[in-house]
Amino acid sequence: MKKIVITGRNDSGKSTILGEIYKGLKMKNYQPIAIGSGVQDEKPYLLKGIGATYLTVAVPELGRDIISDIDRVIRNAVNIIKEKNSLIQHARRALDELNKVRSVLDLGYLSQKDIPPVAALPDVVLVEAVGINDGYKAEECRRLADILITIVPAGIKNEIIMEQGNILLDEADIIAVTKIDETPRDVASTTIKLLQRIYRYKPIIPVVATQGIHMELVLEEVVKRMLDPIRLLEIEQEDSVAGNNA
Repeated sequence: MKKIVITGRNDSGKSTILGEIYKGLKMKNYQPIAIGSGVQDEKPYLLKGIGATYLTVAVPELGRDIISDIDRVIRNAVNIIKEKNSLIQHARRALDELNKVRSVLDLGYLSQKDIPPVAALPDVVLVEAVGINDGYKAEECRRLADILITIVPAGIKNEIIMEQGNILLDEADIIAVTKIDETPRDVASTTIKLLQRIYRYKPIIPVVATQGIHMELVLEEVVKRMLDPIRLLEIEQEDSVAGNNA
């Protein structure tokens, strides 16, 4: 499964972005599973529309991020879904057998509708990496992520962006600038322009995630990176031909 890691400083809007990407991927027929951090309970994630079946909130070790234990967490979460599906399938077979007996005894049928459907197995993982004490310098996130989304609040100090060793900025696949609606326009504009100057070839997307503004652009970049590399090259060539013919 592809792992999409959403990272950045605390209170930058990561869980809101995660919820929006989750809903967007569902609409595109993916089935994500969300891995949240133990610094908050399940309720905020559930309120963002993430189904309880596909949500795991893990508590990292003291001073660590959940990243360090993510493979075990994912494996356990998927196994729980498989176990529930197995119980549901057993229950359906048992009800079929019971209904055969009830039919012979003229007792009528019990409805299969009372048994929930089996859950689709997840095919992509969304991980919120929080509790990173050194800001944008946690190498573990880059090693884990197939797609790394780094969140930068619009009001962040410029010297933080420009300091050396910002691994999660330097290595990000996508940079989302959040808190646009809460930051003075000139400050937000300066942050975006600085990021664009430093990271010329990265998608840098200003968003208001709480309102879904520009989240479709983030989702588009995510889906593009989930495609097979050969198919992605074909799409780029098709776009180029279409542009030349326009």
